Amino acid sequence: MYQAETGYPLEPAEKHRFDLSGWTRKAEERMPSLDKSLDRYFSQYMESIVEEWELLTEYDLISMEARLKRITEELGKLETGHATLKERAHVLDDSLHALEVRR
Repeated sequence: MYQAETGYPLEPAEKHRFDLSGWTRKAEERMPSLDKSLDRYFSQYMESIVEEWELLTEYDLISMEARLKRITEELGKLETGHATLKERAHVLDDSLHALEVRR
Protein backbone atom coordinates (compact mmCIF):
# COMPACT_ATOMS: atom_id res chain seq x y z
CA MET A 1 0.00 0.00 0.00
CA TYR A 2 1.28 3.49 -0.87
CA GLN A 3 0.63 6.73 0.93
CA ALA A 4 -1.11 9.02 -1.58
CA GLU A 5 0.87 12.20 -0.91
CA THR A 6 4.43 10.84 -0.87
CA GLY A 7 4.16 7.66 -2.92
CA TYR A 8 6.26 5.52 -0.57
CA PRO A 9 4.88 2.25 0.81
CA LEU A 10 3.33 2.12 4.28
CA GLU A 11 4.14 -0.67 6.63
CA PRO A 12 1.13 -2.55 8.08
CA ALA A 13 1.75 -0.98 11.51
CA GLU A 14 1.78 2.51 9.97
CA LYS A 15 -1.48 1.85 8.13
CA HIS A 16 -3.34 1.46 11.44
CA ARG A 17 -1.65 4.49 12.94
CA PHE A 18 -3.64 6.86 10.68
CA ASP A 19 -7.08 5.38 11.44
CA LEU A 20 -8.78 8.06 13.54
CA SER A 21 -12.40 7.00 12.95
CA GLY A 22 -12.80 5.52 16.45
CA TRP A 23 -11.37 8.61 18.10
CA THR A 24 -13.49 11.04 16.07
CA ARG A 25 -16.64 9.04 16.82
CA LYS A 26 -15.93 9.13 20.55
CA ALA A 27 -15.13 12.84 20.39
CA GLU A 28 -18.39 13.54 18.54
CA GLU A 29 -20.35 11.64 21.18
CA ARG A 30 -18.80 13.73 23.97
CA MET A 31 -19.00 17.11 22.25
CA PRO A 32 -22.10 19.19 22.91
CA SER A 33 -24.33 19.79 19.94
CA LEU A 34 -27.52 21.66 19.32
CA ASP A 35 -29.38 18.42 18.54
CA LYS A 36 -28.37 16.82 21.84
CA SER A 37 -29.21 19.97 23.76
CA LEU A 38 -32.63 20.22 22.12
CA ASP A 39 -33.32 16.54 22.74
CA ARG A 40 -32.53 16.91 26.44
CA TYR A 41 -34.61 20.11 26.67
CA PHE A 42 -37.65 18.57 24.99
CA SER A 43 -37.36 15.38 27.04
CA GLN A 44 -37.37 17.41 30.23
CA TYR A 45 -40.07 19.96 29.34
CA MET A 46 -42.28 18.17 26.76
CA GLU A 47 -45.36 17.97 28.99
CA SER A 48 -45.34 21.69 29.80
CA ILE A 49 -44.62 22.58 26.13
CA VAL A 50 -47.61 20.52 24.97
CA GLU A 51 -49.81 22.16 27.58
CA GLU A 52 -48.57 25.71 27.00
CA TRP A 53 -48.77 25.55 23.21
CA GLU A 54 -52.00 23.54 23.35
CA LEU A 55 -50.49 20.86 21.12
CA LEU A 56 -52.33 17.64 20.36
CA THR A 57 -51.19 14.35 21.76
CA GLU A 58 -51.86 10.90 20.30
CA TYR A 59 -54.65 10.43 22.86
CA ASP A 60 -56.23 13.71 21.70
CA LEU A 61 -56.07 12.61 18.08
CA ILE A 62 -57.66 9.24 18.86
CA SER A 63 -60.42 10.98 20.80
CA MET A 64 -61.02 13.45 17.97
CA GLU A 65 -61.12 10.66 15.38
CA ALA A 66 -63.76 8.84 17.44
CA ARG A 67 -65.81 12.04 17.75
CA LEU A 68 -65.48 12.70 14.02
CA LYS A 69 -66.70 9.16 13.28
CA ARG A 70 -69.75 9.64 15.55
CA ILE A 71 -70.51 13.04 13.99
CA THR A 72 -70.21 11.58 10.47
CA GLU A 73 -72.64 8.79 11.40
CA GLU A 74 -75.05 11.30 12.94
CA LEU A 75 -74.88 13.49 9.83
CA GLY A 76 -75.76 10.48 7.71
CA LYS A 77 -78.80 9.81 9.89
CA LEU A 78 -79.83 13.48 9.77
CA GLU A 79 -79.53 13.56 5.97
CA THR A 80 -81.69 10.44 5.72
CA GLY A 81 -84.23 12.01 8.09
CA HIS A 82 -84.15 15.25 6.11
CA ALA A 83 -84.87 13.40 2.86
CA THR A 84 -87.78 11.54 4.53
CA LEU A 85 -89.23 14.77 5.94
CA LYS A 86 -88.86 16.50 2.58
CA GLU A 87 -90.72 13.66 0.88
CA ARG A 88 -93.50 13.76 3.51
CA ALA A 89 -93.76 17.55 3.13
CA HIS A 90 -94.09 17.13 -0.60
CA VAL A 91 -96.88 14.55 -0.13
CA LEU A 92 -98.67 16.86 2.33
CA ASP A 93 -98.29 19.79 -0.06
CA ASP A 94 -99.78 17.71 -2.88
CA SER A 95 -102.66 16.66 -0.62
CA LEU A 96 -103.26 20.27 0.44
CA HIS A 97 -103.19 21.39 -3.16
CA ALA A 98 -105.72 18.64 -4.07
CA LEU A 99 -108.02 19.78 -1.25
CA GLU A 100 -107.83 23.41 -2.40
CA VAL A 101 -108.71 22.40 -5.97
CA ARG A 102 -111.80 20.51 -4.76
CA ARG A 103 -113.18 23.54 -2.96
